[in-house]
Parts: sequence; structure tokens; C-alpha cells
Amino acid sequence: MADMTEKYQQAGPKVQPGTKEEMVYTWPYLVSIEAIMAVAMTLALTIMSTFVNAPLLDLANPDHTPNPAKAPWYFLGLQELLLHMHPALAGVIVPTAALVLLGMIPYIDRDRHGTGIWFSSKKGPSIAILSAIYTSVIEIALVVIDEFLIIPGIHPAGSHGIAPMIKFGLAKASGLDASWFAWIGETLVPLILMIGIPWVLAAWVRRRYSANTREIMIALYTFYLTSFVVLSLIGTAFRGESMMLMWPWQVKPPH
Repeated sequence: MADMTEKYQQAGPKVQPGTKEEMVYTWPYLVSIEAIMAVAMTLALTIMSTFVNAPLLDLANPDHTPNPAKAPWYFLGLQELLLHMHPALAGVIVPTAALVLLGMIPYIDRDRHGTGIWFSSKKGPSIAILSAIYTSVIEIALVVIDEFLIIPGIHPAGSHGIAPMIKFGLAKASGLDASWFAWIGETLVPLILMIGIPWVLAAWVRRRYSANTREIMIALYTFYLTSFVVLSLIGTAFRGESMMLMWPWQVKPPH
């Protein structure tokens, strides 16, 4: 075994010490960092569990649904989408498309230069920051508009948001039944927004930074990651009873 290792090292690329190409071995460098982080995370969770009670209630009762009934934190982004569009679009099509597009990144960006380097280039951090701010502002604005948009004479009592406005507005203008126009507000408009917002971001980044394919991928991945964080945060801290939008200190534990 020692002879094989020595032959492999001799046959491998010649690395000059002190250069950026110098190899760093998994053991002990990476493993020691991972072990330290594992201990730190365990300690943090232990301290948190000492001072914060887990929100455990009685045994599940099918006759009594908690209000609000929230999904696990990693699905709260999708649950937030369910409030704004058709369930099939939010629960099936969007997550499937997101996973497929993420898997396509290595086939779209085939440049090996800068592989494994955070942000890849000097423009990378600026592009990521711009993309995160752009995504946060637009998505928070859309959530707020969809929550509080009420137009008298168009929205029936108790309804609010973009989809009801489109559905009942077109029904009132055309004299047809509102069910004919439900797909426009629940499916077509969300699709246009979900395609148009990242497309505008990619075009803006390309023009502002003369970005290449790698930098466009940085912008789009930042859009995806920021969307996940923003929607999960809204679902966690800003959705109270009946999934109404409210301030975090107004959100009460489920009952």
C-alpha cells in the first residue's frame, strides 16, 4: 500500500509550495473544522433547549386543527406560495422546476475557471448583494400587496389580493361567470411574475456588470436562495391566526 501511495504521489501533478494550487488534505484540516462546527451546533441547541420550550401540544386530534396549522420550517416557503397561487402550481410545478433548474446549472455554466471559488470573480459579491436586495424588495412588496389589496366593488366581502381582483374584475367587466377567469389570477399571473422577475434580474446584471454566464448563474442562484429565506421567514415570523400577515410580536403559539 505504501508503494502504491508513493507511486501515485510521484505520478501526480507537481505542486509548488506556497502557491494557490497547493493541496489541502481532508484530514485533519477539513475534518477538524467540521468536528468543531458539530460540537458548536450541539452546544447551541443544548443551550436553546434549556431556555426555550418546544411548542409541543396534545396528541394529534383530527377533529381539531390548530390555528394556524403551519408546515415544517423547510416547507414554509411553499406554504407561503400556496396563499398566492393555485395549489398545483405552488406545491408541484414550482418546486419541481426549481430542482430541475438547479440541476441544469453545471450544464449551462461549463467554464472550469474559478470552480469551487466563492463568487468566482471580483464582481461576484456585488452581483450577489444586488440580487439579494432586488429579490427581497420585490417579493416582500408582492406579499404585502396580495395581503392588503382590496378594491371596493370588485372584491367580494372578505376577499383580498391580486387573484380575486383579476377574477372578479374581469367577470364584472365581461358579464361572465367569475370561474372563467380564475386561472388568470391563480396561474397565469404568478407564472409571468416568477419568470419575469428573475429574467429582469439576469438582464440587469448582464447589462450593468457585463456579466458572463457564471456571473448570471450567481445572480439567479442568489435569487433562488433569497426567495427561500424571505418566504420561509415570512411564513415563520409574520403569519399568525388564519395565516394572516401580522408583526412577529402579534403572532401567538398555535392553540
